[in-house]
Amino acid sequence: MTQSDYMINNPTETVFEDVIAAHLASSPLYNLRTSADFDINRMCDPVMLRQFIEEGQPETWAKLSKRFGTEALDQVIREYNRQVDNNGMLKTLRDGFTLQGIKIKLLQFKPDQKRNTPFVALYNKNCFSVVRQMRYSTAAKDKGNELDLAILINGIPFITCELKNEGTGQTIVNGMEQYRNHRDPNNRMLKSCLVHFVADNNRVMMTTKLCGENTMFLPFNINTDNPIIEGKYATSYMWEEIFQADSLLNIIQDFIKQYIPRKSKTRERVTIFPRYHQLRCVRRIIADIKEKGNGESYLVQHSAGSGKSKSIAWLAHQLSDLFDVEDKPSFDSIIVVTDRIILDKAIADEIEDFATVAGVVKSVKSGSSKLATALENGNRIIITTIQKFANVRKHLGELKGKRFAVIIDEAHSSQNGENAKDVKITLTDKELLQTIVEENDAEIENDTDRLLAEIQAARGQMDHISYFAFTATPKKQTLALFGHNGEAFDIYSMRQAIDEGFILDVLENYTTFKSMFEIVGKQMEDENDEEYDKKKAMKLLMQHVNDHPYTISYKADMMLTHFMNKTIHKINGRAKAMIVTSSRANAVRYKQVIDKIIAEKYGNLISTLVAFSGSVEINAHTYTEENMNGFGIKDAAIRDKFNDDKCRILIVANKFQTGFDQPLLHTMYVDKQLGGVQAIQTLSRLNRCAEWKQDTMVIDFVNEQEEIQKSFQPYYQTTRLSEPIDTQKLYDFKSEIDKYKVFTEKQLNEAIEVLIDKSQKPEVLSPLFRTIIEERVDPMENEEKVKFRKLVDRYVRQYTFLSQLMTFIDPQLEKYYLFCKLLYKFLPYTKETLPLDILNRINLDKFKIEESASGTILLDKEDGNLKSGEDGRVNTPKPGTLGTLQDLLKEINEPYAGFLQENDKLIYSLLLEVLQDDDIQKAFNAQNTVDVLIELVKDKFTAKGWDKINEYVSLMEVMSGNQAFSETFFRKAFEFLAAATTKSNRPSYDEVVLKQLMYDNLIGEFEELAGVTYRDLEEVIDWLFKIFNATTIESLDGLNEIVKETFNNLYRAENRDIDLQIYFQTLVTKYEALLRKIYYMKEGKELVSDKASTGLVNVVYQFPDIQRLYKNKDPKLANMSTFYNLLYQWRNDQAHQAPILKSGELSPALHAIAAMYVYAAMVSATDIEVAGY
Repeated sequence: MTQSDYMINNPTETVFEDVIAAHLASSPLYNLRTSADFDINRMCDPVMLRQFIEEGQPETWAKLSKRFGTEALDQVIREYNRQVDNNGMLKTLRDGFTLQGIKIKLLQFKPDQKRNTPFVALYNKNCFSVVRQMRYSTAAKDKGNELDLAILINGIPFITCELKNEGTGQTIVNGMEQYRNHRDPNNRMLKSCLVHFVADNNRVMMTTKLCGENTMFLPFNINTDNPIIEGKYATSYMWEEIFQADSLLNIIQDFIKQYIPRKSKTRERVTIFPRYHQLRCVRRIIADIKEKGNGESYLVQHSAGSGKSKSIAWLAHQLSDLFDVEDKPSFDSIIVVTDRIILDKAIADEIEDFATVAGVVKSVKSGSSKLATALENGNRIIITTIQKFANVRKHLGELKGKRFAVIIDEAHSSQNGENAKDVKITLTDKELLQTIVEENDAEIENDTDRLLAEIQAARGQMDHISYFAFTATPKKQTLALFGHNGEAFDIYSMRQAIDEGFILDVLENYTTFKSMFEIVGKQMEDENDEEYDKKKAMKLLMQHVNDHPYTISYKADMMLTHFMNKTIHKINGRAKAMIVTSSRANAVRYKQVIDKIIAEKYGNLISTLVAFSGSVEINAHTYTEENMNGFGIKDAAIRDKFNDDKCRILIVANKFQTGFDQPLLHTMYVDKQLGGVQAIQTLSRLNRCAEWKQDTMVIDFVNEQEEIQKSFQPYYQTTRLSEPIDTQKLYDFKSEIDKYKVFTEKQLNEAIEVLIDKSQKPEVLSPLFRTIIEERVDPMENEEKVKFRKLVDRYVRQYTFLSQLMTFIDPQLEKYYLFCKLLYKFLPYTKETLPLDILNRINLDKFKIEESASGTILLDKEDGNLKSGEDGRVNTPKPGTLGTLQDLLKEINEPYAGFLQENDKLIYSLLLEVLQDDDIQKAFNAQNTVDVLIELVKDKFTAKGWDKINEYVSLMEVMSGNQAFSETFFRKAFEFLAAATTKSNRPSYDEVVLKQLMYDNLIGEFEELAGVTYRDLEEVIDWLFKIFNATTIESLDGLNEIVKETFNNLYRAENRDIDLQIYFQTLVTKYEALLRKIYYMKEGKELVSDKASTGLVNVVYQFPDIQRLYKNKDPKLANMSTFYNLLYQWRNDQAHQAPILKSGELSPALHAIAAMYVYAAMVSATDIEVAGY
C-alpha cells in the first residue's frame, strides 16, 4: 500500500467547490474560467464577451470593426459599463444596447423553435462561465478578497456565491457574516450583480442587495429541511437545476424584476429575485399547460408570508406571453379576480410594477361595462373583482373562440357557486354551451330543457378557461374544485413560512382563561315551577353572563392592564392589539368601557377604534362606526386611521378578521368562539413580520388550546382531501324533498317557464308559491316544517357546489335547483324563541376569570386530511328537554362548584342595598363634607357586609386586611352613591347665560391682563367655548360636552359639597386634554407625550405663556402663577391617588381651575385664529 492509501477524504470547502464547479463546467452552454481571465476594472471577461459578439453576431462585429478598428472591443466594453451604471445590469443584459447605430446583444434567450428559428444559432453561442476564487476589486477595502464562486454570462458577471462546508464547522451563518462584514457593498461589481447566494451542504440563502451589517438574506430552500438525496448534497438542486443555463436565462428573462417602488423616498431601484417556491410554482404551471393545453385547474396552497402577490404577478405575465403549439397566444386575456368588493391594491400594484411594456395591465376598479370593454378589447391582463361578473353579460359583445386564464385570489371564499357560474357564463359564448350539451348526450325534451342544460353546462369545467386558484387554507370544496387528486398542485406550507421567518408563529404564546360564575334565582312573589327548554334556556343564561356589564368590564380591565403592562412596549414601543368580540353589541360595550378606563387610569395616552357593520341599538341609543370613532372613520378609513401611532387597540365584530395586514399588531384578545378556517384567518392577523417584532401574544377568554390546535393542524403542512366528492348524492337529496309531495311537476314547470321566459310576468310566481305553502307546508307539524326547510336549503347549497364537479348534464337537476332556490324564500321560518322571561328571575352573583393554560400550542409535523363531508343527512328536530329554573341553575353552576370564593361575589348588589339606606339618602342631600360622607359609606357598607357575613366573608376579610384596596373601593363607592342620590334638577345647558356667569365670576382675576396684554375677557371666553365646540379628532373631542356640562352645573346648579368634589376631579383631569386640543387646533397634528405620568408637563412645554407661570416674577401674573402651581399639584396627586379637598377649599379651588381654563384660551386665541378657526 502507498502512503496515499492511508489518506481519508476530508470534507473541506474546496471539495464542495470542486463538486459544483465540475458539474457546471460539464453542463450545456458552460465552461470553466479563472479569476485571471476577469478584468476587474472593466467588469467583464473580455475574451468571452468578444467571442459571443464575434461568433454569434458576425454582421454586428463586422460593423464594429469597420467603425472602430482595433478599438472595437474596448468601445463595446466602455458602453456596456456606462449602460450598467445608468440602467442597471438587468436591463443591460435583457435589452443589450446600441453603439453609434449598431445594435449589440449581450445574450440570447432560448427561442421557441417554431417562432424564432433565426435566433436558435445565437442562443447556442451563449456561454456561461463558472469562476472559482474570483477576485473582484482593486480597491484597498476589498483588495485581494475572493468570491468562492461567480457565474458569468458571455463574460458578464451577474451571480456571486459564498460556499461553506459543514464538515469544517462552517455554515451559511458564516457565509452571510462574510458578505455583511467583509464585502464592500459599494463595490461596482457586487452592486451590479443580480443576486448573491450563500450555500452550505444543507441550506441556501440569497440577497439582491448588499448593505453591510443590514444586509437581509432570504431562504432559497425546497422545504423547511431540504430533502436528503443519497450520494448528493442536499443543496445539489442549486447547480443541477437553478444554475443550469436554460434555467438562468429563464430567470433573467421572466423572473428578475427591477423597479423603483411607488412609495420610495430615495427613488432607488430595487431588485426582486424569486424565492425557490415561487420559481417552482410558476415553472411547474407553465410546463403543465404546455403539456396538457387549456382547460385545467391548478390549486396553489401558499401560506401567508409566501409572497403570494408576487407569485400571482409572475404567473399572470408569463401566461400572457405563452404560445400554444400552433403559435397562437395560449390565452386571449388573463383575468385576476379577488373576492373583495374593493379591488386589492397590493395585487394590482404588484402586477403593474412587474410589467415591462406599458398598457399590458388593465385594472377594472368600477363598472361592469368597463370589464366588458376590457374583455372585448382583449386586454392582456385584467384585474377585477368577482362581483363585477354578475352584470357584465348585458354589456358584452362576442367572445367566440377566445381563451381565458382566470387567476383567483383567496380561492376558499371567492368561488361560491353563483359567482363561479357568472364568471363562466360571461366568458363562454352560447354556441360553445350548445356544443357541450350535445357532446354530453343530455336528455332534452324541449327548449326549456335545452336552456337549463346550457345553464348547467356553464357551471362545469370549460376547455377554454383555465383556473389558477391561490389560498393558504383550502376548504374541502376548494380542494375538490381545483385540486389534483385531492391536493394542491404546489404547496408552500405554514410550517415552512414560520421556519423561514416570513411569518411569526401565533401559537407560540397562547394563554387561555376560563370564566367561572354562579347565577342565583331571585325571590319572586309569583314563584312557580315553570319549566323551560333546557337547551334554549342554557344558551340564554350563558349569553346573559357573557354580555353582563360586569363581565365586559372585568375582561376589559384585564385586557387593558395586560396591554399597558406587557404589550405597549413591544415592537420598539409601537405595538398594537386587536379585541375580537362575539357580537356587534359587545364591540360597542368594549369600546365604551375601554375608552373610559383609558381616560381615568392612563390619561388618554392611547386611543381605540371599533369596527362592525351597520348600526347597533343598545338602551335606545343607536351606535355606528362613525359616531363611535369620529367623523368619516368607518369601513376602509378605519384601516388607515389605525396606522396612527396613538391608535393602539382595534375592537372588531366580524370585520378586519380576514385580509387585514397591519404588521404592528402584536396581541389579540379573543372573546369569541373560533373554529376551522375562521380561527386561522383571525389569529393570523398577528403573524406579519415587522422591524423589532420578535413575538406575538394571544389572550383567549373563550376557546381551549386543544380546539385551536385542531383548527390549525390540517393546514400546517400539506392539506389533502381524504376521498373523492360524490355528485350522485344530488339525486338522494332531491328524492328526500320529493317524499314530502309539497309541489307537483306541473307547479315546478310553471315556475320554471316564468323564470326563463322573459315575456312572462314574474308577479304570477307569488300566488303560485303561496298556494304551495298554504296547502302543503302550513299543515305540517312544526318539527317537519323545520326539517323540510333544511332539506330544501341543503339541495340549493349542495347543487351550487356539486354542479361544478359534475361530468354529465341533467337539466332536471338545474330545474329543481332554480325552483328550490325560489321556494326556499317563501318557506315559513320559525325563528328560535328564547325564554327571555327567565332573565327577570336571575342574578349573576359571582364571577371570576382564571388562567387555564399558557404556553405554546404545538402542531404535529404531519400532513392534514379533510374529510369530503357527511352524507348531508338532515334529522327531524327533537323536542327539547324541560327543566325548572332550579334545575337549570344547578346544572349551569355545577362545573364551578368549589372554585368560586365569596370575594368573587358581585359587590353591585350590596351597593344597591347601601343606596336604599335612609341615612345615606339624607346625608348625601345635606351639606356634609366629603370626609364625613366617606366615613358614613364605610360604616354602612361594613355593617351590611358583616350582617351578611356568610355571603361576603372573603370580601370583608380582604377589606379588613388591605388598606389600599379598602380606600380605593370606598372612594369609588362614594362616587357611585353621590351620583345616585342627587335630587336637584340640573339646569339645561345655556351657553349664553353660562358665558356671562363665568365673566362675572372671573373678571377680577383678569383686570390687569384682559384688554391690556391680551384680548378682552368677553372675547377670550368666546374663544374658550369655540375650543370646546370645535370638531377635531375623537380622542380630543371627548372633553367637549363633559367640560361644558360641568361648568354649566358649577355656575348654575344648586350644588352639594360632593357635587363640587366631582366637578373638581373632572376639571383637573380634563385640563391636559384642553391643552392637547388647543395644540391640535394650532399645529394640525396630535401632541405625542413620552410618558403618561408626566403628560401635563410635556404638554405645558408647548405653551411658553403657561410654562413661565411655574417660576413667575411678573406681579401681573401672580394669581395665575399660584393657580397654575396648585393645578399642577392636584394633577400630580391624581396620578397617584384621588385628592379630596375639605369643604371650605372646594369653591376657591374650582375658581382657580376655571381661571386656568380661561387663561389657556387667552394665550392661545391668536394662534388658533391664524390656524383658520
